[in-house]
Amino acid sequence: MISAAVRTYGTPCYVYDETLLRRNIARFTELTYPHRSVHFASMANNNPDLLRLVRDAGLGVFVNSVRHLRLALACGFTPDEIIYTSTGVRREDLELVAHLGVTINLDSVSQLRLFGEVAPGSSCGVRLNIDENSLGNVFIGAESRIGVLQHEFDDIRAVADKYRLTITGTHVYLGTNIVSLDTMMAGVQRTLDLSDAFPDLTYVDLGGGFPVTDDGAEDFDYAEYDRRISDLFARYSARRGRDIRMVLEPGRALFGDTAVFCTSVLDVKERPDRFLACVDASATLMPRSLFYGDFHRVDLLAAEGRPDSDRPTDVVGSTTYSRDFLARGTQLPRLAVDDVLVFANAGSYSFSMITQFLGQDAPCEVLVGGDGDLRLIRARGGEGQ
Repeated sequence: MISAAVRTYGTPCYVYDETLLRRNIARFTELTYPHRSVHFASMANNNPDLLRLVRDAGLGVFVNSVRHLRLALACGFTPDEIIYTSTGVRREDLELVAHLGVTINLDSVSQLRLFGEVAPGSSCGVRLNIDENSLGNVFIGAESRIGVLQHEFDDIRAVADKYRLTITGTHVYLGTNIVSLDTMMAGVQRTLDLSDAFPDLTYVDLGGGFPVTDDGAEDFDYAEYDRRISDLFARYSARRGRDIRMVLEPGRALFGDTAVFCTSVLDVKERPDRFLACVDASATLMPRSLFYGDFHRVDLLAAEGRPDSDRPTDVVGSTTYSRDFLARGTQLPRLAVDDVLVFANAGSYSFSMITQFLGQDAPCEVLVGGDGDLRLIRARGGEGQ
């Protein structure tokens, strides 16, 4: 179906597989623990058609901006299906969130105070900065800019009392691409331990964590994860004397391996130690290398019968930007003009991170339905949301 999408819509393009997406959704919607909700992180992919597909599958949405909040509402999510968590939120945005009744997690003592001024007598959650950071992630730990530290809990409770706010939830970001269940559960346990500080707790929101297997990580054991997380929350609920809702926020894990990015070769340069394949795209259209330094696995479409080249290939964009590399040192057949290259794991934090820096039109996005039909879900040149 990738070949069919390229023939029909040209390159560059993103091609999504609905069957794979529904498989990934089921990993979370079929978890054993009954008191749970799953909210897709819209930063990972903001295509309205895909967000509506997620909504129709029974998921909520997690947003960190008013723009994405409005997008979620436009896609049919109701306020009670939306969770808003950000940093440095403006007063007028807090007023909107409070007016809509959207669940919000606040990031600091001062943000909680501002929310109290805006919506006294209401409820909210707080984002925690836990000290379990064995992976060295930038999201948590003493080096992180995000979240409330344990020594600030007294101040949090004092502000909540002053404005009659009820702290009903805690939120944490556990990290990214965690393949070790022991590591993940250590972070969850630490979050639950810190959540004991809030007597009116009704939910614990666990962001991130899950790996995308094709990045080279080992397979993640979702069945064992289900057993361990369900047991952990069941025991925690029993200890708290009420059903504590487990909130999960998969982002990249939901869409990451459901899409590929396709781009055509425009020119090939030969160097003594490598080939340079210039394509009809750039690192601004497949931007993870710009933001994370990550290069995705790349293959030649219809490579049957073509042996690998005797030298590695760098894939570069059709711009004059010296850092415009989509891949470095890849082992590919010797390429020719009009060959199509396919980048794996392009469903999350790919199109949503496109920039206008190099002036190229955004690629189109195509969905391969469960019935195999192709559907254009964003035209070429269409702006992200």
